[in-house]
Amino acid sequence: MEKIAISLREATVRYVGASLERASALERVSLDLYRGSWTALLGRNGGGKSTLSKALAGIAPLSNGERTVEKDGSVHMVLQQPETQILGETVIEELALCAAREMASEDLRVLRSRWEELLLEVGLNVPLDEPVKHLSGGQKQLLNVAGCLVAGAECIVLDEATSMLDPASRQAVLGAAVSLHRSGRTIVWATHRMEEVASADRVLVLEHGTIVYDGSPSAFFYGDGDAVPCDALGFEPPFVVRTAKALFALGIPLPSRPLRPEALAEAVNKA
Repeated sequence: MEKIAISLREATVRYVGASLERASALERVSLDLYRGSWTALLGRNGGGKSTLSKALAGIAPLSNGERTVEKDGSVHMVLQQPETQILGETVIEELALCAAREMASEDLRVLRSRWEELLLEVGLNVPLDEPVKHLSGGQKQLLNVAGCLVAGAECIVLDEATSMLDPASRQAVLGAAVSLHRSGRTIVWATHRMEEVASADRVLVLEHGTIVYDGSPSAFFYGDGDAVPCDALGFEPPFVVRTAKALFALGIPLPSRPLRPEALAEAVNKA
């Protein structure tokens, strides 16, 4: 039986706007996220995906409803701006700040060795004494991911974590999340880039603070029957899906509905 990592029940988040009128950024959302799952959050600006991300991470207080996390579960978050959550001047200082409890009971040499391995695990190949100001935006995001792990995160919520990065850095951060997911961690990935949805096993689309789609990436991009949620909700599918659909339209019977370039290449070879 799958274990629930995070649960929301009738979760509502209201902010006070400039007009002092109450507006719900999240409206009575109920969902369960299971341990080891990867959930992609989609939606236009103002749709509620960032608010839902923060509610899942426990950062946005609920105006109404309830949030529960599995016993001994730990949820941490990577924000959009790489510098937003970094306080240390060096890599090791930042990791030490994230591991305040661990520092009290562990030998520093043991911690340094463990943290060096952890940096390599997320793909950040820099010395522990490297000044943070020398890191690129992508490296800072990888440091933020490493900080989540040092703090003991079983679930990592990444809110538009690649939106400020160049293509190579986006791929590095996405690759780190994929690796952590394969190791059993729960991933929540909020994005506006459709090509980043391929790694998920579940897609949630938000509009006006409510969930308007909840299903698999394949069903989202290709549909089940006549309706294609991606098209109906006004999103442009990624290049791989557009190419596959063009081949379908030409009468080329692909044996699968690919989401990744390598899956498209394999499907074309088998057609």
